[in-house]
Amino acid sequence: MNSKASVKFNEYGVPVSTTFDDIYFSIESGIDESQYVFLKHNGLPERWQDLTHQQCFTIAETGFGTGLNFLLAWQQFLEHAPTNGRLHFISFEKFPLTVQQLQQAYALLPEVESISSQFLSHYPSPEAGCHRLTFAEGRVTLDLWIGDVNELFPHWQTQAKRRVDAWFLDGFAPSKNPDMWQSQLFETMAMTAHEGTTYATFTAAGVVRRGLNDVGFAVHKVPGYGRKREMVCGQYQGQVVKPETQSVAPQTDSVVIIGGGISAACCAFSLHKRGVTTKVITPNLADGASGNPQGAVYPLLHAEHTPLSRFYWQAFSTALNTYRQYVPEHWQNSGVLQPAFNEQREQRFQKVASDLYNETTVRYLNAEETNKAAGIAIDTPALFYPQAGWLKPEPVVKSLFRQADSDIVNHNVQNISRMTNGGWRVSLSNGENIQAKRVVLATGHRFNELLPADVEPLPIKPVRGQITQVKTTTSLAHLKTVLCYKGYLVPESEGIHCLGATFNRGEADLATRLEDNEENLKQLCDNAKQSWTEELSVVGQRASVRATTPDHQPIAGMLDRGLYGLTGLGSRGFTSAPLLGEILAGLISNDTLPLTDDALARLSPARFRR
Repeated sequence: MNSKASVKFNEYGVPVSTTFDDIYFSIESGIDESQYVFLKHNGLPERWQDLTHQQCFTIAETGFGTGLNFLLAWQQFLEHAPTNGRLHFISFEKFPLTVQQLQQAYALLPEVESISSQFLSHYPSPEAGCHRLTFAEGRVTLDLWIGDVNELFPHWQTQAKRRVDAWFLDGFAPSKNPDMWQSQLFETMAMTAHEGTTYATFTAAGVVRRGLNDVGFAVHKVPGYGRKREMVCGQYQGQVVKPETQSVAPQTDSVVIIGGGISAACCAFSLHKRGVTTKVITPNLADGASGNPQGAVYPLLHAEHTPLSRFYWQAFSTALNTYRQYVPEHWQNSGVLQPAFNEQREQRFQKVASDLYNETTVRYLNAEETNKAAGIAIDTPALFYPQAGWLKPEPVVKSLFRQADSDIVNHNVQNISRMTNGGWRVSLSNGENIQAKRVVLATGHRFNELLPADVEPLPIKPVRGQITQVKTTTSLAHLKTVLCYKGYLVPESEGIHCLGATFNRGEADLATRLEDNEENLKQLCDNAKQSWTEELSVVGQRASVRATTPDHQPIAGMLDRGLYGLTGLGSRGFTSAPLLGEILAGLISNDTLPLTDDALARLSPARFRR
């Protein structure tokens, strides 16, 4: 079930929660209130002026609401912080507003229009979990957590330990929303605080003052904003220091990434946003599965919420944010249709669309609606993913590497060996040796071939797939969306459609096969049962190899000290890679990560260790 905000707008145009009978921001001036309560009483923006090179300032917030506090923090951070500083804003919201509700609320906030419009264009479908978005060329990161703080905090607070610099305690008043203002909140604040951590909140309620005092925060009453007589603010009194970030790496201390596909590109791009330089070793860029002419991007959704589907709908938000913002010229927001071509699929799709997910993520279309969305005859119901689409893999990969300013070394790696000083030696086919403290192995199905002898191999299996390129026809030229039956068909690009793909478990042969083209065409014809499938003529084909894992989850994490793995992305690499790149860059840089502890454990290589 989706938890949606129940909101009305009063005579002043201010949004009011009908659930909690409370306003989202001050009738007098929401901006002045936010500025006074949360920024000023956390010492902002003055504290940002002292940030050192690539230093990250982390704010945690309860109650995202309209996002006003985030927008003001983003705006003022860019105005006052050094150009190489970073802002990480982490916010929790149980009842997210819709895009339409946010648009109406922002009509009262013209002072932040330039950034609120940017935010709205990337606002995620409000599915449960964390949605990581980046803005301002990577200088501003938002982790928007959807869910109950009492359920999320226990699975988030460990990785955020001692990393939060300021807390914005927003949300509705304790008298209206007592469930949020429980001991779990104050205990999490203490766990994530260090000796310089501050907080501010609009309320001076006794339960709040006692809760803060009990876990070690000083409590100072100060005049409140507008009609509020008092508010409280203060600083953590514990003598604990913030962990050192590793993002401040000397330019000579590059992270070496082995691999030239989308996972390697996203890792390099995410490290670049943190000021970390990368040396990428690969014979060619986008020469594997990331080199297909077209690729679909959409989440994997099940007929019940599962850890796998949860990972993919969170990954989908980060993927959209990345492609729309950083490679828009190669992204097509066409939508994706999954036609219900048999009774079993129709029943499953109805379950998927039965209020399990937000309608901005997926919705069920009848046959007439499906035909209209597709632009051609489908004549069956379908699931429709309105925010999904397709991209051109090779230029996307190359663009991300360019934007990451990676040093590309076009050679094969012979082996990786451990050095006595704790680093790693990467030996190349030309006889050159490259030494590095941190190495990322992102080599797809060939992952185990390069592992050092004393590092346990992982159960990565190859799955060969061949795509078929077909010339567009008079009928098919009108196709507007990606069609996903058992295989997929992408709208035309320069008169050519990509159709695929075969699924040959355990095979890694890159030679193309005529019978695979026949299989792709027959599968489309059998599934679609439309005359337009009989008009197709083959003009090209390409084979590549997917890397898969037994549990279908990708692998992202540490293999050994300074050695990291990023593989097992299967057939949804372009959906998962941007989030996986953020996770691996966060591990290397000692950042707070955008998944719960249990979700991170399901990605870790350690899950396969005996």
